[in-house]
Amino acid sequence: MARERKTPIPDVVFAFGKRVNKLRLERKMSQMDLGAALGIDRENVRKYEKGLQEPKLSTIVKFVEVFDISFNQLFGYSDSN
Repeated sequence: MARERKTPIPDVVFAFGKRVNKLRLERKMSQMDLGAALGIDRENVRKYEKGLQEPKLSTIVKFVEVFDISFNQLFGYSDSN
């Protein structure tokens, strides 16, 4: 489990959290539902969504799988060239 950050939040971590929150709400999932699907607790989902915790690559892969989207889509980019 990643430790909570004591330094300023990088913009990409904050943007990732906002995107995760948007995707979760679009799917009508609670933080608890998403946590269960990811194998983490609700508190960690909250920290990711608020940009307080930087996800590991393995966790990002789980988000992609749970949301059934591409890495590009997870980060708000189009899959088209």
